[in-house]
Amino acid sequence: MTAFQELKLGKKHKYIVYKINDSKTEIVVEKTSTNKDYDTFLADLPEDSPRFAIYDFEFEKEGAGTRNKISFVAW
Repeated sequence: MTAFQELKLGKKHKYIVYKINDSKTEIVVEKTSTNKDYDTFLADLPEDSPRFAIYDFEFEKEGAGTRNKISFVAW
């Protein structure tokens, strides 16, 4: 929860990747990053195992400036 609050409120992270621990009892933070490149985010998601991720998507809205949307990804 701390990492999510740092992304949402503090803007310390651009994305967070979560995984289920080895004993399958809880979801833990695997990685956080400040890298804004979407391709880097995708590269941090493994091809052969499931992950959950939060990505702070930034885009330009015509006439309204820069906007952010926090997206949840089930991988």
